[in-house]
Amino acid sequence: MDKYITEYLRLSQDDDNAGESNSITSQRQIIENYIGAVPEFSGLPVKEFIDDGYSGTNFERPGVKQLLKAVRKGEVSCIIVKDFSRFGRQYLEVSKFIEQIFPYLGVRFIAVNDHYDSNNHKGTTADIDVPIRNMINAMYSKDTSKKVKSAKRTQVQNGVFSNAFAPFGYMKDETDKHRLLIDEPAAEIIRRIFALAAESRSAFQIADRLNADGVITPALYKKRNGSKLAVNDTARALWTNGMVSRILRDERYTGMFIGGQHETTQIGSGKKRHTPQEKWIRIPGALPAIITPELFNSLAANRQKFKGSTKPNTDRILYKKVRCGYCGHVMQYIGDAPKPYYLCDTARYTKQHGCGRDRFREQQIIDAVKTAVGSQIAVMFDMENLCRNGKKELSQGIRAAQTAAERLDNEIGRLQAFKRQLYERYKGGSIDKTTFMCERETVERDVNSKIAERNALLAGNDEQSNTLNSAHEFFGSFLKYQSGIEPTSEMVNELVEAVYINDADRIEVRFSFRDELEQVIKTLEGKI
Repeated sequence: MDKYITEYLRLSQDDDNAGESNSITSQRQIIENYIGAVPEFSGLPVKEFIDDGYSGTNFERPGVKQLLKAVRKGEVSCIIVKDFSRFGRQYLEVSKFIEQIFPYLGVRFIAVNDHYDSNNHKGTTADIDVPIRNMINAMYSKDTSKKVKSAKRTQVQNGVFSNAFAPFGYMKDETDKHRLLIDEPAAEIIRRIFALAAESRSAFQIADRLNADGVITPALYKKRNGSKLAVNDTARALWTNGMVSRILRDERYTGMFIGGQHETTQIGSGKKRHTPQEKWIRIPGALPAIITPELFNSLAANRQKFKGSTKPNTDRILYKKVRCGYCGHVMQYIGDAPKPYYLCDTARYTKQHGCGRDRFREQQIIDAVKTAVGSQIAVMFDMENLCRNGKKELSQGIRAAQTAAERLDNEIGRLQAFKRQLYERYKGGSIDKTTFMCERETVERDVNSKIAERNALLAGNDEQSNTLNSAHEFFGSFLKYQSGIEPTSEMVNELVEAVYINDADRIEVRFSFRDELEQVIKTLEGKI
């Protein structure tokens, strides 16, 4: 498969105030002008990845995730951004990608306005300017985030909608993104859910009815209407009691503006925590109403029928990682049992995927993750040793190549001296012009051949050295988790993409870095 060039464009809500200079259109124009001016990019396929409305203080962005997934698959030859801050404002993470991951995976990185091209900075960012720029971006982002947080609080107090996505049932006004309008097709689904609830139907019964009638779920509705949210079609195709319960508890459908339900735990972390309800900002009538307050309040007395799960424990080790191996849906966590367990809720609504209602103990799954992580770290430890040994072998090869290069330099010097002698003999009349031209051409051909041979020797050493250095650093970033220790949420979030449960004896742990590891092995086989 042919590799392609990627353009990565990002605009956060904070950047809106920066004007046209940081707009998506402006970034695209700068990058396209650059590509058009570089002859080696002529005719190469180009693919665009965009994050519009996402902060650069973390990498929890759909566009950059898709880009990095393509990089892991080996589809990308070059990433081009307007400047480093578009790729990210977190110094350590950005530097890790630029200095370690991208060089190892053979991906060229270009920041146009920062005049940076990784092809000219083999192995590291070379000069101190790049890390300093990244540190400035990180500090700028933290200072800006504080100001933006204050400004957003003021917006919330004034009832200004500033979320990235409108709630299901609403859509943003195309002329004013801070104003919500009723999305009638989705609003009809909301009204139907409340009408069924008014008939004393439980959340489970309402979900069953919606599924039986083929009513589209909120996630799929948004995706089919152009939302940038990443959606698993299979996992989100069915209504669940949890979906219904969340709608029935959402007072915004009465026209009530509610803000301040969450706050960022740390600037740049992307993690949020719930705030106490007494701190929420509530403004009646600030939104167009889909249902009446009277209907909403009349259901409050029977709210236990629509009670969903309690507030999720986002700190638990396997939070949102455990999925059914049949339908792909995140499995339901039952944490109030004597021995907490997971089960697939899809079987309650359909038999289409062959899901069961078996219970899988949380500790059993954690033990399986521990074993898998330990095995994977052991593999990486061996690979890291292979890199270290390879570097020792390479150093011997480098010395041999340097000796050969010195020999070639001497030969080139002798040929250049002979070329000067030819000229002197021609000037002195001892040889004619035809002989001079013929012998000079032969000498120049030999010189060019030996120069090419010398450069190939040194370039091969540089390539192998850079590959091994990058691979060594890549493995080292995972070896901070030693085999045998108990899994933590930090470890699982960094190393594990998902845990798929088929049955008690078939627990599959999928690692976030499996594509990189496969490429590492292939590369090392070719380099060592």
